[in-house]
Amino acid sequence: AFAGNAPVDPAAIETYYKANPQQFAVPEAVKLDYAELSLPDVAATMTVTEAQLQERYEKDKGRYVQPETRHARHILIAVDDATDDAKAAAQAKDIHDRIKAGGDFAALAKQFSKDTASAEQGGDLGWSGRDVYVKEFADKLFSMKEGETSEPVKTQFGYHIIRLDGIRAGAGRSFEDVRAELLSTLRSELAGQEFT
Repeated sequence: AFAGNAPVDPAAIETYYKANPQQFAVPEAVKLDYAELSLPDVAATMTVTEAQLQERYEKDKGRYVQPETRHARHILIAVDDATDDAKAAAQAKDIHDRIKAGGDFAALAKQFSKDTASAEQGGDLGWSGRDVYVKEFADKLFSMKEGETSEPVKTQFGYHIIRLDGIRAGAGRSFEDVRAELLSTLRSELAGQEFT
């Protein structure tokens, strides 16, 4: 029967509420505004100057350009202290004269060179770029012709007689060859900074 305005026991209300929670639930909802960014999209908007491209090419040139390398042999007459200098110079000149007269470079290197790492290989230093050697040695080696033997060259280590056995020309990719690759790299880096 209809109860009209009859009072309801609060405990009965609580019991009913607990027994029928689905009637009083509101579905979870959220109001959201968002924008989606992707790294490639941001990268495409990044401005990279010609100067930045050139700077990166010079910085990373070792990745793109293989410098000229030379195959050298040497005989080192070491100078242990200042008093030995004249003696070492005279010995180096004598060995050089023997080579000019047809002496075997490799055999003389094994006999006289104080560079123990290369002496056993007949003075062979293998293929290397200019930056491997001290300046005086590199300047001489990279001014020689293939097959040529130098006069004794003084460095901080003593007197070197150098023979140039081979030249490999530098090779690699020019700035224009790698320009598009550099542009993509720099744009991605700038986009990463923007994201951060």
